[in-house]
Amino acid sequence: MPLLRKDDAISASISVRAHPDEIYAIVADITRTPQWSPETVRAEWLTATRFQAWNRRRLGRWRTAAEVVEVHPGRSFSYVVEAMGGEWTRWTYTIEPLSEDETRLTETCRMCVDLAIPVVLFERLALFVWDRRTDLQENLDASVRRIKAIAESGH
Repeated sequence: MPLLRKDDAISASISVRAHPDEIYAIVADITRTPQWSPETVRAEWLTATRFQAWNRRRLGRWRTAAEVVEVHPGRSFSYVVEAMGGEWTRWTYTIEPLSEDETRLTETCRMCVDLAIPVVLFERLALFVWDRRTDLQENLDASVRRIKAIAESGH
């Protein structure tokens, strides 16, 4: 299983019975991220474009800072997570209308750097993750399913 490398991207998509603006309102409110993320337990805005997130998984605990880099209401929302002195990952939510009452939501995580060996060791020892690519795909699949449930319930 090869390590994640710079520009590797993993995505998950799902069809949602909700208007694009409703989906956008959910994903662009980063304080709601703990409702769907398997790792984020808290997120709060620091400025209009920067936020901080607290993450937990098994034995691991870590905090990240992020910068919003793309805002297209009803269409897309992206932010870059910063770690180890630079850009780490770029997370993008793409929202595409399929019909009057159906929208495709795609969540993508793109690596901004090669996954560093110390991070691999942390993931294996603290998170018990041996294959980050597969684990990340499972997390993205779970996230879009949870966002779909939130959007379709009207909450």
